[in-house]
Amino acid sequence: MSNENKKMDFSFGWLALKLLGKSLYSNAWSAISELVANGFDAGAKNVYIYINIAKKDDAIIELFDDGIGMDSDGIATYVKVGFNKRTDLHKPTDENYLTMGRKGIGKLAALYLSENYYLITKTSKEESKWQMIYKENSIDENERPFLSQTEGNIDIHCNKHWKSCQTGTLLQMNHVNLTGLGNVAFEALSKKLSNFFALDSMDGRKIYLCVNDKSDNTISFEPVKKEIAFKNMAFINYNSKEKNSNIPKIIEKNIGNQIKFPFNKLNGNQFYVHTVKIDDFENIENIKVHGTIPCTNINGEEIKKEYELTGWVGLHGSIDNSLATQNDPLFSRNKFYNPIQLRLYVRNKLAVENFLNIINNTQAFVNYIEGEIHFDVLDEDDLPDIATSNRQSLDEHDPRVLFLVEIIKKVVSNLISKRTDLAEQIKKQQKELLDKQNDNAKKQFSKEVESEVEKFEGLTASQKSSLTTIVSSKIKGDVVPKSDYIVFISHSREDKILTDFIYQVLKHKGAKDSEFFYTSRDDNVEQYENIESLATQIKKNILNDNALLLYLTSNSYKSSEYCMFEGGAGWATRSVGEYIALSLTYSEMPKFITNGKFEFCFEKNKDIPLDRTTYLFIVKMLNKIIKHLNAGRHANAKDEIPEFVEQIIPSDLELFKKKENIEDYMDNDIKEYWDFYITQKLQTYMEKRYKDCNNNDSQ
Repeated sequence: MSNENKKMDFSFGWLALKLLGKSLYSNAWSAISELVANGFDAGAKNVYIYINIAKKDDAIIELFDDGIGMDSDGIATYVKVGFNKRTDLHKPTDENYLTMGRKGIGKLAALYLSENYYLITKTSKEESKWQMIYKENSIDENERPFLSQTEGNIDIHCNKHWKSCQTGTLLQMNHVNLTGLGNVAFEALSKKLSNFFALDSMDGRKIYLCVNDKSDNTISFEPVKKEIAFKNMAFINYNSKEKNSNIPKIIEKNIGNQIKFPFNKLNGNQFYVHTVKIDDFENIENIKVHGTIPCTNINGEEIKKEYELTGWVGLHGSIDNSLATQNDPLFSRNKFYNPIQLRLYVRNKLAVENFLNIINNTQAFVNYIEGEIHFDVLDEDDLPDIATSNRQSLDEHDPRVLFLVEIIKKVVSNLISKRTDLAEQIKKQQKELLDKQNDNAKKQFSKEVESEVEKFEGLTASQKSSLTTIVSSKIKGDVVPKSDYIVFISHSREDKILTDFIYQVLKHKGAKDSEFFYTSRDDNVEQYENIESLATQIKKNILNDNALLLYLTSNSYKSSEYCMFEGGAGWATRSVGEYIALSLTYSEMPKFITNGKFEFCFEKNKDIPLDRTTYLFIVKMLNKIIKHLNAGRHANAKDEIPEFVEQIIPSDLELFKKKENIEDYMDNDIKEYWDFYITQKLQTYMEKRYKDCNNNDSQ
């Protein structure tokens, strides 16, 4: 028979093939994983997946491997739908490898994806090319579908990589409809593919993936990596007794991991630090991870089978993306990928995506569980197949499944019990810290009241003491602790070189960005993305008794209606406490801001030098800000910021005699930050400042 007429009939009619191919898989990723498993069953060490989605409604998928390939007898077996794959197919060379497939229907995954595909296969002796065109509207639905051999050229996108495989099989699936899958879905594909095979089951085998969204993209395959966010787990249980398993090494690498649980009711950024607890399945009460189980074999005979439960089950500390990724950047959770699953593997292949749905546990924290477990007795060759018709689940009424359910219930309950105990510990420590925080806050409030009362004239010391006590204990009933001690800088964006200096040098000293608010900050644009949220934030900070107001005024400030409103509102609404008034020159300081207490002007003869007067003021100003922030830190039981040393600088004459400079007595951090934020930018700043001043004068 010539190649032009040669064909291989499938053992099913077109209609049966259609019903099988379209009903076995729930999504494209499941079908792709089935084809990957076929490659490994053919002895492949590497399987490659190429997806071109330049047109999502007409995508191309090429999937190929470096397995043993198929000769003519292999193709004849391939077109059989339904046979014992484990006995009828040529065995791969790796004797330790467990064949994943069983029924010989995994090939129908290609039909789920495409109604028109090419199959190219090569062994050490021969190569052949075949085409499948699915005839859904065939005149005779009972006519047998077939693969037709072709000698024509096939435009293989991954031809270079395919040629590097000495033997193997390639499927090119055309006109694949992947509409409805966005970028996030494709970003999740690698993670989903990695989950179809367990952490400890690849044994040197690798999957490579390339997704191109343009026809002319260079094909670059990336390995599919199994990435588990173990550093976000509070507790991990596992079985370490399986021979040749690398699970103990993987799990025990995480001994000492620490995760942080935020104290939500406390003021400030404080956490309960927990060290991961790792334990063996067998240490859980009433659990036997290996033994024998009664079964009925395929001949209906009652027998006993050896079983062993292996793998690991962990409980995440958090499933909130922002918190979980702080513990472990590998954590990722969205509508296309959810790691919170208990994945069941049988013969190293995913049998149930989430076994938690089968055990029906409704306890708190059950939705924090992730794990990978193996239970191969569910698919022994001499026992009945208990996979459901769609090949993506198991018969939940089978005694073997029910037996596994009882074991897993105990494992999960053990983890949840530990997490519940931890929650109580966190709650207890939070209460202790909250009580201490409130006590410190009240003491700090009393100090501030005492300081203000001390300024009152005409009162005796005894009267001042009594007044302090009354105010501290009676105002607003039980005193509301002041917690958010921040620095609010009112300024014009044009003068940000000075505000940046103040902010950055204090941040270097140990202040947090959350302790500052000023609109020209480069590292927190969210605070002024829209004017409504900005106005709300400004109002909150101006009215907050714990905000130290720092005014930096200039002609730019005075000419801005918004700045003047901001400054005037701050001045008018201050109740207790002082503020710092800075300006470029005295004429540029609004009169209502002048308080005669803590004021300074920077400019001297169109220059802003770091001379003796300026340096001494800066040190006092920075320390005043630090004292304010430390009051909040003390109230919140947090580490305080060290103050700058207020160095005594010798007179100019003494410096001259010692052949020293004033800079020798200045703090190195202040000099470094002044040079970077002010000196290096001063010329540009002054040129623009006086250009704007001249324009304002001419108007």
